[in-house]
Amino acid sequence: MKSPTLRLGALPPIKVSPGTLVTVLVLAVILYPGLGAGGSSPATGALLAFGIALFMILSVLVHEASHALSAHGFGAQVDHIALTLWGGHTQYRGEALGTVASMVISLSGPLANGVLAALTTGLGALSLPGTPADVFWTYGSILNIALGLFNLLPGLPMDGGRALEALLGGVLRDVLLGTRVTAWIGRVIAVAVVALPLWRILRDQGTGSLGLLTLLWAMLIAAMLWQGASRALQAATLQHRIRTLDAAALARPMHIVPPGQLLAELGSGSDLDTVLVLDRSAPRPGTVGHAYRIHPAAAEAVPVAQRGRTPVSAVAGSVGEMGLLDASLRGDALISAMLARPVPVYLVHESEGRPRGVIMSADVNGLLRGR
Repeated sequence: MKSPTLRLGALPPIKVSPGTLVTVLVLAVILYPGLGAGGSSPATGALLAFGIALFMILSVLVHEASHALSAHGFGAQVDHIALTLWGGHTQYRGEALGTVASMVISLSGPLANGVLAALTTGLGALSLPGTPADVFWTYGSILNIALGLFNLLPGLPMDGGRALEALLGGVLRDVLLGTRVTAWIGRVIAVAVVALPLWRILRDQGTGSLGLLTLLWAMLIAAMLWQGASRALQAATLQHRIRTLDAAALARPMHIVPPGQLLAELGSGSDLDTVLVLDRSAPRPGTVGHAYRIHPAAAEAVPVAQRGRTPVSAVAGSVGEMGLLDASLRGDALISAMLARPVPVYLVHESEGRPRGVIMSADVNGLLRGR
């Protein structure tokens, strides 16, 4: 089901997942027993529980809007805000935001919850004790404090983890190390999220349906946290592999020949795996021509007497268009150049134009996957 999109003033598009309704209902069910025990009628307790749950989603929206506005203030391009089963997230892109900017953007969400907690505490103080308004504002304050503190935990994918990741990356001058440390802290937190309600159940030697629902919800949240931390570790591993890429080192020495060259001219002892056939007759923009690889079995099947009049194109299969890469490219710059012109094979050349070798896209993909 496609998520509906809302527009609120200057905020980026807000995508509301159907899972948000599930969050509201589950939170209302968890809150209702405590609200019903205060002497209010079942209807009042239900309305309060549902209203507080809705206010919690509004608090999440304020949290994410704070991220979006601070990211925009630092020059990042904000794509959208998403409200989901697990709360929400803000999608933005920023080139080299820097340590301070990254920390401010990460901590702006919990700060917004702190402001909401202070506001609801003040409104609660103005309400008559024990009234529905007093209960509403008190729970609103407690939930915003809990939301802010939870997001300040120093592990990915929480905001506190992202701030610590940026801080460690700046201090240690190694962003990937900061990511690995905070991702592992995030995994520990995920385990703790399940361990706490489970410990309470064991301590009390059993629990009711509410305790089981809380444990189930904790397990789902823990799974989300674990997956987020794991994705961060995978991204760090991928980025480390990208750092090691070097066009000059990856370039395979290849003997490049035109399609019309005769088999006999390659010599009987030639290693056909190092021969690349390049047709430069009609190159597309951004390419140097169409590349082919000789099939060794097909070449060997050609009788010796006919090799002098058999072109290599007769025993070659298409590889695809060939792009051009500078031998000085490394890391992200190399990947960006390949993504800008995705082709199966690239001719690597030195600064003076002399060819150094060939890079196969499949080889680079294998290295990035750890093969």
